[in-house]
Amino acid sequence: MRLLPSQRSWVNQVCEHLIDGETVIARGVPGSGKTFLLEAVARELGDTSVRTRGRTYTEANQEERATAFHVDVAEALDRHGAAQLLFDDYPHALRNTNGLRLQRQLLKLLVDGDQALDTGALLTGRWGRNMHLVSTGSPLVARARVVALPIADGEDFTAVGCPCSADVVASVGGNTALLSRVAPVLGRAALHQVRDAAEILAPTWVADVPWAAASWIKGVLRDGPALLPDDDLAAEALAPLVVPAAERRYGVVRALHTEAARAALDGRVPTWPADFRESVRAFCGLLSGVPEAIWVDRYMAVNPAKLLRFVQAVRSDCRTPLRLLVAENKNEIGFTAAGIAAFGQQHCEVRVMHPGDRKQLHDRQLIFLGELEGGVVLPTARVLMCQDPPGSAVAVKAPTLDRKLMLDAWDRASPPKL
Repeated sequence: MRLLPSQRSWVNQVCEHLIDGETVIARGVPGSGKTFLLEAVARELGDTSVRTRGRTYTEANQEERATAFHVDVAEALDRHGAAQLLFDDYPHALRNTNGLRLQRQLLKLLVDGDQALDTGALLTGRWGRNMHLVSTGSPLVARARVVALPIADGEDFTAVGCPCSADVVASVGGNTALLSRVAPVLGRAALHQVRDAAEILAPTWVADVPWAAASWIKGVLRDGPALLPDDDLAAEALAPLVVPAAERRYGVVRALHTEAARAALDGRVPTWPADFRESVRAFCGLLSGVPEAIWVDRYMAVNPAKLLRFVQAVRSDCRTPLRLLVAENKNEIGFTAAGIAAFGQQHCEVRVMHPGDRKQLHDRQLIFLGELEGGVVLPTARVLMCQDPPGSAVAVKAPTLDRKLMLDAWDRASPPKL
């Protein structure tokens, strides 16, 4: 597909930032052109660009993948004096690997390394995993520049050979990736393929956008065009999906009116609250009526003091005894004897999982003990403790979680090293 004028402008802008050694973040719903634009950036930069695909990363091959892009970046720096790392679907790589290690490797390369000033990076990802792309707790992301994806305008509609008619706009909204698929046939825009593609994608859009954006879409479908939400992230996520109406109000693209999209909207549940007190209240709500629970999160104890603060806040509303099953991670703040005692005073026992259990316990879970069945699949502990924004993170009740697996892992676990 050819680049539309707004896409070309976006590529040029991003290339300038990357050549200046900046880290750029681009996020968007599925089918909004992230990979296509990244490939265009790679072509524009030429030999100094190094591309890596997040969807190919696993915990087993993480070191191999990281070594590969480090070698390629070093080679580009040696040959050309500059390099640009293009990381397609960065959050997917974090989710499927030891994310902290990968973040630290990138931080060393792009921020703390000897040639960091000559090394730019483009990180792309979906909104559904945007916590990895907006987290103020990440030194890498905190230094990054967010460049919103291009939004279709009049020049783009002209470039594909069709007028900016109500029918075309209702089909593609501001999505340049969809618009670039429009082909003129006998002087008229052939929209059927674009409409079909949009209808297939629409349920994934609904599932992917932040909760505030999904709520806004639901309101528009119910009540008609509305002002865009005040939430900046929601407004950015909605930009490709809206259709201008009167008096600064917006509707949504035709595909979001389909039964499949509406069903996906009905299936959305509120995301985890961003306020600390509300987060504590939500966590306590999950424990209501539970005699005892095991909270599993490999990275929850990276900072024991912050974890203790959260547990103490939970204790002010809820007396359910908790067992915390964590993993040992390099470069984290260690437990102290006083800290372990403080957790004990909160009716909370901490154990470190056996290394052999680390891979199978990759999900964050709250396992109910006693007579209750199952438990809850949780957002990350950093989201619960409000160190990371929730993005689209939710807590999902799961009645079939394997309690025996968790209890066996608990028995194999050991107290934290002091």
